[in-house]
Amino acid sequence: MNELMRKHEALSDKNRELSNDELTCSVQFRHAKLPVSTSSEEELGPVTRLVSKAEELELDSIFKRESVDLSTNRSLFECGYNFEEVRDWMSIEQPPKESLKVVLRYMVENHLKTTLQIEINKMYFNCHIIVLQAYSKYFRDLEEIPLVVTLPEEKVSQKSFMLIYKWMISDDPQLELRNIVTVFVAATYLRIEFLLLQCWQKFEDLNCFNEDTACILYVESNRNPALDIVRNLMLTRIQKFLLTFVATREFLNVPLKHLIYLLNSNEICVNTEIEILFIVVRWLGHDWSKRKSNVSSLIGCIRFAAMPLSYLLCVRRLESHKLIKELLQLPAVDAIINESIFKITSNMYEQKMQGYISDLGNVRKNIQQRRWLHDEACPYFHHISCPHTRDINFKQFEAYLTILQQKPRYYWAKMPLLDLNNTKTCDCMQ
Repeated sequence: MNELMRKHEALSDKNRELSNDELTCSVQFRHAKLPVSTSSEEELGPVTRLVSKAEELELDSIFKRESVDLSTNRSLFECGYNFEEVRDWMSIEQPPKESLKVVLRYMVENHLKTTLQIEINKMYFNCHIIVLQAYSKYFRDLEEIPLVVTLPEEKVSQKSFMLIYKWMISDDPQLELRNIVTVFVAATYLRIEFLLLQCWQKFEDLNCFNEDTACILYVESNRNPALDIVRNLMLTRIQKFLLTFVATREFLNVPLKHLIYLLNSNEICVNTEIEILFIVVRWLGHDWSKRKSNVSSLIGCIRFAAMPLSYLLCVRRLESHKLIKELLQLPAVDAIINESIFKITSNMYEQKMQGYISDLGNVRKNIQQRRWLHDEACPYFHHISCPHTRDINFKQFEAYLTILQQKPRYYWAKMPLLDLNNTKTCDCMQ
C-alpha cells in the first residue's frame, strides 16, 4: 500500500510540474488487449495522465507492449520516415484562433446552448447552469441538475431574477436603486454573496438611504423577514423626518417595538416633548381596542420632565381630547406627571438660588437630550418657559401634521434646530 501511495505522489508531482509549464489535457488510457488475469501492477485498470503533446497519446508510453519481431514487414514509420520534421514549421503563419473567453462570452450573452430553465410563476428563463453556479451557492448545492428549476415568486420575482442574471453576465454590473429591495430578497434566497455585499454597500451609504429615503425603504421592506435587519438599520436613520413620517398613514402601521425604539431615541427631532405624547396618542388611537394593552410600554418612552411646567400643571384640566384624558387619568401616568412637576420645580428653585431666571437649564442638565426643532410652521411652538405652553393641545398637533403634508418635499430638511445655548425667549414673552 505504501509503495502504491509513493507512486501516486510521484505521478501527481510530475503532473503538477507539467501543468505549470503548458496547457494539458487529462486523459484516461485503457488497454483493450490486456489479459484479465494479468498480475502486473502497471497494467491493471485504466491510467489517468496529464498530457500536452500528441506523441504522449501513444499507448506504448503508457502500457507495456509484447515484443514483436520487426525484422520483416516494417512500415514506413517504423523505418523512420515521417512528416513531422518540417523545417521552420513553427514559424509558418497560421490563421488566428478566436479566444475561448470571447467565444464563451458570446454564447452566454446570446443564450446559445443553454443548459437549464428557471421557472417562476409559469415564466421560463433559459440559462447556463455554470453561470448560476459561479455566483449562487443555491445552485452550487444542487445534488442533481434538473432540466427545470422552479423558484418561489415570493422569494425570487420574475423581475429580480432577470436583473440578477444580467448582473451575473455583466463585467461592470450596476444596481438600480429602485429595485434594490427585490434584488436583495432574491439574492438572500439564492445565496449570492457578492451581490449581497453590493446591496449592503448601498444600504450603509447615507447618501443612498437617509431620513426620507431610509423611511421609504423601511416602509417597503415591511412584512419581509429577509429584510428585518435592513429595516432596523433604516429605523436609525429617521430623525428630522420623523414628524413628516408621523403625518402619513404608513406610520399608523409601525410595529410596537419599532415605535418604542423611535420614541426612545435621542436623535429624533421634535419641537417639544409634548409631541411625543401626541405621537403615542395618534398611534394608539388608530386601533385603540387592540393597542390599549401597550399603553404602559409607550408611556415609558415619554420624557414628561422635559415638558414645559405650565403644560404639565394645566394639561389634565384643559386637554379635551378623549383618549389623552383617559391616559392622563391612569394612576401610573398621573404619578409620573406629579413626579415630573416636583423635579422641575425643585430644579427651578436651585437655579433661582444660583442666580438663574430660566428653567431652560432643566432641559439641558437633568434629562436625556433629544434634537429640538424650531419650525416656524409649528402653530404651538413656544419657549419652554413661556406660560402659553399650557394651551398646547392635540387639535393643534393634528393641524400641524396637515401643514407638513402640504409642504414641499424637502421642507423637513430645512427645519432649523433649536440652539440650547441661545436663551432668547419666544415672541409672546416680549
